[in-house]
Amino acid sequence: MVSSEHKTAETASLNKEASEVISHLKTDVDPAGDDWKLSILETIAEWPLASENIAGEHLDYLIGGEAFDWRLLAKRLLGECGSKIDDEVWQEWLADPALFAGFEEPEFMRAVGVDKFRAHLSYFYGVTVEQSLLTAVEEEITHRRVAAGRPLSDSSIEVAYEMLYGNTRDQLWEVFRIEAGVDAAREGWRYRDEHSLASEDAFTYWLFKLRMERSDPAKIASDTRKGLAKLEHMRQNNARRQKLVHSDNMRIQKRKKRKTNSKSQL
Repeated sequence: MVSSEHKTAETASLNKEASEVISHLKTDVDPAGDDWKLSILETIAEWPLASENIAGEHLDYLIGGEAFDWRLLAKRLLGECGSKIDDEVWQEWLADPALFAGFEEPEFMRAVGVDKFRAHLSYFYGVTVEQSLLTAVEEEITHRRVAAGRPLSDSSIEVAYEMLYGNTRDQLWEVFRIEAGVDAAREGWRYRDEHSLASEDAFTYWLFKLRMERSDPAKIASDTRKGLAKLEHMRQNNARRQKLVHSDNMRIQKRKKRKTNSKSQL
């Protein structure tokens, strides 16, 4: 049995190693071009902590010891870089759900390392795609209700949970909470206490594994394609929105410039 003193010493050692990794990143990161992205990924490869608490927030990078949320860690690391990289630039990078963050698969794998690469795939399919699948099924249920002339209802999401996982969300959450050891919420504080980002991702990954156990290979493949298609559809919609916003901003800047020029000529 590992003593509490040994655990404390090990934690202190890992925290020290993490601090050194951050120091190296601050020194080495180059905001020019896209080189900083590779620096972040290579720093992720060296990162020693599976989770940590920052400013009262629990950051769980490795869900269930299997699914690695590299974007959450990248956000943490980029926050340490201060003003070296424009917030809007790195936020746009992390918001894109592309599987390999804009890199080719071999390059991404070399950057983050084989173990974290595999864990990233577990997160991508077990959390990101699973969330997209749930959204797709919910939309299908809503469309069927509309096509049948039935009134819209908030129950579509509950029906989606029952179709995919065989039970209501609340019942599934209760089983997950007990298995995962999530503390019961305080009276009147259920959503805030239980439904953090970390617990929601862990719950989604738990649902993914439950679905894997319940479904046959053909159904798993079909659902995966559906989730991927929905994810790509959302990504394209987001890209179009960003393009429109950028276009609107350009028009506003041009109008301001014309007004400034007109005033200067008076």
